[in-house]
Amino acid sequence: MTRSSLPIAVALAAAAGLLLTACGGGGSDSSDKIQPSQTATTSAAPVTTTPSPTQAAGPGAPKFDLPSDIKVDFKGFDDSDPTKKAALQDATYAAQSVLELEAKAHSKVTPNFSRFWTGGTGAAFADSLMSQITGKGGITGTYHYYNPVVKTLTDSGNLSVVYCEDQRKAYSKDSATGKVKTTTPSPSDFRQWNLQMTKSASGEWHVFDHKWLKGAKQCQVA
Repeated sequence: MTRSSLPIAVALAAAAGLLLTACGGGGSDSSDKIQPSQTATTSAAPVTTTPSPTQAAGPGAPKFDLPSDIKVDFKGFDDSDPTKKAALQDATYAAQSVLELEAKAHSKVTPNFSRFWTGGTGAAFADSLMSQITGKGGITGTYHYYNPVVKTLTDSGNLSVVYCEDQRKAYSKDSATGKVKTTTPSPSDFRQWNLQMTKSASGEWHVFDHKWLKGAKQCQVA
């Protein structure tokens, strides 16, 4: 896929977004889950997907085509404020759309990804993901998201949704053979995401920019 020239901010976001889940590297550290000193190859073990209450489908909610060996867990993605509640819900959809793209090793952007990741940043992010999963890349395991915080961005009406991700039980997988590369849990398995979101004409919150930090100390849990 080719794209038109992107502004500097978008280019930086694209560079930061190189395969954010268990498939491969990204961020300032070139190592990632598939490169620790202790690795083993095993067959994929089915994991039951258990949606959290915040993933309850409402009218017009997206449906994600995730394999049965992927479990997605969201904790705390709810709020008494209706605006924050809606943004948190759509942030969970944005996260799942990334997993869907990676899990299926898609060669083109999925409708769900295009729906929640918009503009030049979204296009660059999609290209960076697909460039690494073309062929036989894939993911498996458990993806745990927690500690979300919603803040208003200046006077624009836009919001930032910052949350943590735990990938200690998430792994890369050869989608052609089903072989899984298990890895030893490490601090690099913790990520902090910062999604900058804007409200669309349809009332949904879409990601127009993002940052992420690998090995985030503020996200590390026992």
